[in-house]
Amino acid sequence: MAEPVHTCDVAVVGRGLLGSAAARHLADLGADVVVIGPGEPAELASHDGVFGSHYDESRITRVLDRDPYFARIAAASLGRHRDLEERTGIEFYCPVGHLSVSGMGDYLDEMLANATAAGVDCDVLDDVALAQRFPRFRFGHGMTGAFDARVGGHINPRRFIAAQCEAVRLQGGQQIDAVVTAIEPESGRILVGLSDATVVKADQVLLATGAFANHLMIIPKEIDFAVQEHTVVFAEVDDGVAADLADMPSVICKRGDEIGESVYLLPPVRYPDGRNYLKIGQSVGSLMTDPATMLTRWFQSGGDAAIASWLHEELAMLLPDVEVRSSHVEPCAVTKSPTGRQFIDRFPDSEIYALLADDGHVAKSADELGRIAAHRMLYGTVPTEYSDEDYRLVYR
Repeated sequence: MAEPVHTCDVAVVGRGLLGSAAARHLADLGADVVVIGPGEPAELASHDGVFGSHYDESRITRVLDRDPYFARIAAASLGRHRDLEERTGIEFYCPVGHLSVSGMGDYLDEMLANATAAGVDCDVLDDVALAQRFPRFRFGHGMTGAFDARVGGHINPRRFIAAQCEAVRLQGGQQIDAVVTAIEPESGRILVGLSDATVVKADQVLLATGAFANHLMIIPKEIDFAVQEHTVVFAEVDDGVAADLADMPSVICKRGDEIGESVYLLPPVRYPDGRNYLKIGQSVGSLMTDPATMLTRWFQSGGDAAIASWLHEELAMLLPDVEVRSSHVEPCAVTKSPTGRQFIDRFPDSEIYALLADDGHVAKSADELGRIAAHRMLYGTVPTEYSDEDYRLVYR
C-alpha cells in the first residue's frame, strides 16, 4: 500500500445514510473520524461499480410501525433532526405528517400502541373521516387511517448525508470521495486502501456498505442477509398540482402483507432537474435470487416493468384527480437480516465492525442506528437501552 493520506481513530467505509450517521456520532463522542465512499454514479445504466439507494430527494420518515423496536429507534432519530439542521445549516427534514391506512385491524392496533409508547399522538380516522380530512385521496370503503401530524413526513436523503458529513467536518473529521479497495491489518492498526492509490490508517474500521457488503472483497467474513428488489415510480406533476398537495403527508396504504398489497407514497418534491415528482413504491419486494451476479445488473436496470405498471394503477386509484405529465421508473434494494434486526457487531479477532442490513427502515432510523454503532465501537457495548445480543453478526 502507498503512504497513508490520513491517520485517524475510526475509518467509516460507506458514505450513505447509515455510514454518515455513525461517523457523526463517533465524532460527537470524541473520535477522529474519516468517512469514505464514492459519490453518485453519473448514469446508473452504465455504471459498473457500487450503488446506493439514497440517490433521491425524498424518503418516508415515520414513528408509526407495528414493531415496537422500529417505532422506538425512529422516534429517537426524528427527535434529533432539527438539532442537526441547526448545527450544520443544512435542512433535510420535512415533518408534513404521516398517514398509514389499512383495513387490517391488528396492524393498526399494533402501530397505535407503539406510537403511544414512543410518545406520539395520532388521530384515528375511519373511511368517512379520511375522505373529509384528505379529499384528494380515494382509499376505499372499510379503510382506517392512523395520522401522525407532528413528527412523521419525509427527509431528503442526499441532504441528510450532507448534514451528517458536515457535522463530522465541524468536529475536525474528514470526508473522502473514493472506493475502498483493500483493508489490511498492520502493526496493531488497520490500513484502508482507496481507489485513488492512497491509504487511511485507522485504529478501528466500520463497514456500512449496504447491499454490496459481501461483494467488495473487503469484508472479513461474509454475513448472512438477503436482498429484496424494489421498484419505484416517479410521477411528474405541474407546479399547480404540487402547490395544491403541499400539505400532503407521506402515506402508506396497506391491504395485506404480500407483494402487490401495499404501497408507500410521498408528496410532490422538486428534483434537481427542476420538475416536481410524486413518488410511489412497493412496500414489499421480491427476493433477489443471486445477488453476487444480479445486484449490479438490478441497479443498472429500469426496475420491474410489471411492478411499475401496478404502481401506476395504484397512483391513479389513490389520487384519481391528479394529472401526471410524465413518469420514470427506478430500481431500489432493501437488505434483510435473518434476525429481523441490524448487524451492529465486531468481526472476530479484529477491530473491524459492521453496521449492516437495515431491514427497510434506514431512512427513518439511520441517526439512532449510527448512535448505537458508535457506542458499540467506542465503549464495547451498545447503549444501555438496547442489547448487544440483538445485533450479533450471523455468517453465511
